[in-house]
Amino acid sequence: MFIEIINKDGKYNSSYRGIVNIQYVHQVQVIKGRHRSYELHINLLNSPSIELIGTKEECERFYNQLQEILKTYQQLSTTDTLIFPPRLPSEPLIDENEEQEL
Repeated sequence: MFIEIINKDGKYNSSYRGIVNIQYVHQVQVIKGRHRSYELHINLLNSPSIELIGTKEECERFYNQLQEILKTYQQLSTTDTLIFPPRLPSEPLIDENEEQEL
C-alpha cells in the first residue's frame, strides 16, 4: 500500500512530494528542531528518512494521521487466511484430512 506525502507549504524550505510504500515505514517520530520549529521524521527501511519541518501542532497532527494509516494497514495485512462462507462461532474447525474423506 502506498501513500502520497505532500508538503507544499515550503515556508521552512522543506517542500516535499513523494510516494511512500508504508510497509517500509520503520519509525515515525516528532523531534524538536531549531528556532521553535519541529521535525517529523519518517524513517524508512530501504531509503533515507523523510524529514518534514513545521510547528509542533502541524507535526503532531500529521504524526497522528500517519499512525492511524499504519494501524489500519497492520490490521489489513495480518489476515493470512480467508474462509468462505464464513464459519459460525459454534461450528467446529474442519481438518483438511477429514474434508478429503467426505
